Amino acid sequence: MGTTTRKTTKRKRPRADFTPEQREEWKARKHADKRAAISGREGAAALLAQRSDLIDAFRVYASRVMDHRTLGNTLGMMAQNPAATRVNSAFFWAREGRAVLPEAKPMCVLARRKGNKIVETEDPDTGETEETVEGKWSGWTGERVFDVRDTVPAKKPCGHCGAAPGDTCPGSCAVYVPVPGPVPTREEVAELLDEILRDEGGFDLCFLEAAADEAQDLDDESAEDDE
Repeated sequence: MGTTTRKTTKRKRPRADFTPEQREEWKARKHADKRAAISGREGAAALLAQRSDLIDAFRVYASRVMDHRTLGNTLGMMAQNPAATRVNSAFFWAREGRAVLPEAKPMCVLARRKGNKIVETEDPDTGETEETVEGKWSGWTGERVFDVRDTVPAKKPCGHCGAAPGDTCPGSCAVYVPVPGPVPTREEVAELLDEILRDEGGFDLCFLEAAADEAQDLDDESAEDDE
């Protein structure tokens, strides 16, 4: 029985052809995106700590946009676009046959990344620069995501409403319909807020209990008025 030889192609590293200026520009953008993601979640956490009556609204928001993302990223997304209904990266929207509008404003989230530490060294004899692997790295970076309303059909008409490539789907198009997922509990939200606000004293679960008691009192009063 003969053996099969598989030809392998060396995978080209992303941004391998970047000039030094392009590489620095890309690093600056990633840093800014990371800061925007962190700032968004911190701002939203501070708001919910002051307005515990909005926590249930956040839970509903999270159920429709969280998908595979963390609750912390969802909190940051709410600060950047509270009207979002379906969220994906440009790469995943392309897989659905949709393109992100050039003028679309992205939401920034944190994404876990890991890989090889690439170090550039210069050969003293030839003066040429070579890349070598020295260990591994792991950390968080900024990633851009977009709401479905920031997209249009790409190369083919929309599979839901038939809108032509490049045209905006009508508001009635099924592509805009949220796909609800699990609703995070109030305790999960409280734990997240406590973690984010730890340097400011954390988040007291009593706020949730007080808000729940107040809501129950209002329901009881409403029931009495109906009688």
